[in-house]
Amino acid sequence: MILITVNAMSTKTLRAICVLAVVVVGGILAGCAKIQAQIEDYEPKSPIRVEVGEIIPLRLTVVNAGNRTHQFLLRAVLQDERGLSVGKYETWVTLKPGERTHQTWNHPVAAAGSFTLQFSVWKDSTSLLAVQPTTPRVLVTGVPAAPHTSTSGKFKVGDKVRTVVNLKVRTAPGVNNPEVTHVNYRGSMAPGIEGQIVDGPKTADGYTWWKVKFITGVEGWCAEGRGSEFWLEKVSG
Repeated sequence: MILITVNAMSTKTLRAICVLAVVVVGGILAGCAKIQAQIEDYEPKSPIRVEVGEIIPLRLTVVNAGNRTHQFLLRAVLQDERGLSVGKYETWVTLKPGERTHQTWNHPVAAAGSFTLQFSVWKDSTSLLAVQPTTPRVLVTGVPAAPHTSTSGKFKVGDKVRTVVNLKVRTAPGVNNPEVTHVNYRGSMAPGIEGQIVDGPKTADGYTWWKVKFITGVEGWCAEGRGSEFWLEKVSG
């Protein structure tokens, strides 16, 4: 009976049925599309204090948590105490399902004061997918630059150095600034780890600070030493 019915159909009718089936299936599949993204990590997470004129890195890690390749808008916004924007950074990235990206923007602290910071991911320019922190938090505090004083001059930018002790590496000069986060950093840099001076010297909290890029990939600010005790030494050649 089914065979007779099909045979009785005209070619035009069969073609119409096929087209309808494709449309219906296509609509079902389209309805299963999930566009989603998650913020896996961001920095700074803890409040930091930096001198006016310093440049701080804003880091964001995002993963495509959906089931479709999509172009996402990544954004970082800093606002002052009056709610006015003092920095807005945006980058478009295309991610496959499960793919992640690491984005860094460098922000110059142009004035003293307290600044909130939020990172966000957008489906498009108007549809928000994720935001961290979920409510604005003061994460950056700009302080007036300390009057220039003579520093030890033990190193200069470009010098190769080596740790002498277990040495803390911080996100900015000063003992109250948080330590860096990196897969190869576990609370301190062990003695004997080499690196290169990329910035400094800066004075904060009674110490001379140097920004060191270590061969392990860790990069941040280290105190030179205390009194006659040095925690970094120059490597010959």
